[in-house]
Amino acid sequence: MDIDERRKVVSRYLRRCVTYSDASIARKQSREEDPSEIARWQAFREFTAFSASEMESGALDTWLTDEEGDPPPPPKIGDGSYKIDVDSLGFRDRRAWLASLLMPKPVVLVGTKSKSGVENIAPMSSISIVSNHPPLLALSLSTNREGRPRDTLVNLQEEGVGSKASIFILNADLESASAVNKTVKLVAREKSEWDFLPESPPNYDSALCAINCRVVDFYPLPEEAVGTLVILRVEEIEAPEGVGSESIPVKLFQIGFDKLGPGPSESDWRSQIDYA
Repeated sequence: MDIDERRKVVSRYLRRCVTYSDASIARKQSREEDPSEIARWQAFREFTAFSASEMESGALDTWLTDEEGDPPPPPKIGDGSYKIDVDSLGFRDRRAWLASLLMPKPVVLVGTKSKSGVENIAPMSSISIVSNHPPLLALSLSTNREGRPRDTLVNLQEEGVGSKASIFILNADLESASAVNKTVKLVAREKSEWDFLPESPPNYDSALCAINCRVVDFYPLPEEAVGTLVILRVEEIEAPEGVGSESIPVKLFQIGFDKLGPGPSESDWRSQIDYA
């Protein structure tokens, strides 16, 4: 049996475990059984779904050989990287890089710096490619219910056109999901979300890739929407050694309003976003 066949067999088994877990959880909920027992089943379900997605992606292929060995860790820019001047890329190569990193839309971390020197990093899922030549991205930034604009927007507006932002693309793993949860909470402007992370600014070394940009314009949203569209010009892409636009691993996505995961399939693993 070759690796592909072994992967399919194990993946099929794990997916059946997920299906069985879903049925068991629904049954226990309908019977109003002990919530702690249901929580244990839900934890088992999420872990098994995560294992299935890892198996299907090929990340655990070394486990399917007859040799001992652990799967390689996901690539990170902090483990060694190279930088790409996007202006040096041809149309097709530039399009391939931007599409592989930002399509379909992932959840990312965006790093900015205030005029007073406070480093900010915040999760976003509202980034879109609006032009390939020149390479332009649109980032929609709104205010919260109390009318406070996002620190990311304030930082960029303080410096105006030409201000810098780094977009960190995240691996689809629980470490990245944890980083989103640590930085999603509202903190005072004079405090930095980097304090909740093991990395130090300005580079999030655990990222899969980084897209370094500068602001070229701001557009208030129409129809009394409380938000601003920020247009960013991509200047540079930083990627791990050995990773190209054709070999980007699975990225982290926001699924609905309050969940993170590797894709839209209901059988994939999920991590809850804690906005509180």
